[in-house]
Amino acid sequence: MQRHPLKHLQVITMTISIHIYLRIILAAVTVCIPLISHAEKPYIWSVVPQFTGVAVHRDWSPLLRAIENDTGYKFELKIYESIRKFEVGFAIGEPDFAYMNPYHTVMAKKEQGYEPILRDGKRQLTGILVTRKDSPIKKVEDLAGMKISFPSPNAFAASLYPRALLSNQFGIQYTPVFAKTHSNSYRYTLLNKTSASGGVYRTLERERPELQNQLRVLFKSPSTASHPLTAHKRVPQEVVNAVQQSIIALTGTKEGKSMLKAILMPQPVVADYDRDYKMLQDLHLENYVINANND
Repeated sequence: MQRHPLKHLQVITMTISIHIYLRIILAAVTVCIPLISHAEKPYIWSVVPQFTGVAVHRDWSPLLRAIENDTGYKFELKIYESIRKFEVGFAIGEPDFAYMNPYHTVMAKKEQGYEPILRDGKRQLTGILVTRKDSPIKKVEDLAGMKISFPSPNAFAASLYPRALLSNQFGIQYTPVFAKTHSNSYRYTLLNKTSASGGVYRTLERERPELQNQLRVLFKSPSTASHPLTAHKRVPQEVVNAVQQSIIALTGTKEGKSMLKAILMPQPVVADYDRDYKMLQDLHLENYVINANND
């Protein structure tokens, strides 16, 4: 039986339309699948443990949720229990984003290609040595032969820099005691386990007033650019840009300013390795670095 030409044309047209529709659907699914999987993949975010894990979680979790809501990317906060373990983590490239001290930035760039992407533009980082207020120690030279506590061997302003200065500038010998965190370092001195302790102004100011009132600043080191947020070289540039823009935008709201104050970055600005941190290579602090893998 011969088909009607019009019906035959309708069948062909419908077949073509279905084919085109299926191709459109397939193309849309092909585009959406990687976007969905990308959005669901969490980027690992770590923070140098200057404070306790509870404090790190309290201060950084709200910021990460705000960045997630703003950018659509997912972030997972990984908390290290000590600075040494944090160093092992970035030495093997574990975190995608890491907030670290300036000399860690030099180490991390050399070992894994981390790049600083944001830092605080309001304040610089100044290392300090503190003693008890009632201590008979009046000058740095009085620490000769004493025990001095530091957060960790490679905490830049609170340990590396002052240890180098104690040896090279003041020419004294002492016994270093590594307390794992800034808070522990201060408490070692308060409990008379050490004669002095290394730290930085901003961590001392975060301690309870009653603790601060029992300590006296004996010495402060030259100031440098503050701790940066760094990104591993594997993180796509569009993700880095989104994170930068999202954090900087927080300065525009009261809630955002509160978050930035909590993470000690009240005025975030774009960081640059060559401008902000490269000069630290010339301090030859490698003589005082203890390799993170040699616990």
